[in-house]
Amino acid sequence: MELSFGNGALLLLLVAAVVAMATRRLKLPYSVGLVAAGMALALLPMAPKISFTKEIIFDLLLPPLIFEAAFYLRWDQLRRELPVIFALASAGVVLSGATVAVGMLYLAEMPEAAFAFSKTGLKR
Repeated sequence: MELSFGNGALLLLLVAAVVAMATRRLKLPYSVGLVAAGMALALLPMAPKISFTKEIIFDLLLPPLIFEAAFYLRWDQLRRELPVIFALASAGVVLSGATVAVGMLYLAEMPEAAFAFSKTGLKR
């Protein structure tokens, strides 16, 4: 079954309206409902085959999600949790850097990459 542009647009508007009503009733974020509806629609046999490139993800999908998250952000809660966020983010960066360095040193056997930013690696 081939849908014309007008019928496809109406169908998508209908799906978006149903998702909006369902997410409001279930008290879920609208973006979560749209992702779930998109996954369900992708399983249909008449769904178009779309290949996702990094341009589509970074230019079309990610900005509306970030905007909605920032729009509904509770600033008082963010300010209250900011020290914990910074501590966990800093620990995560240090831990991931150490994990990559250990992996480069022992698994990839590339000691020059593991020590690239140490004092001995910066001397020439």
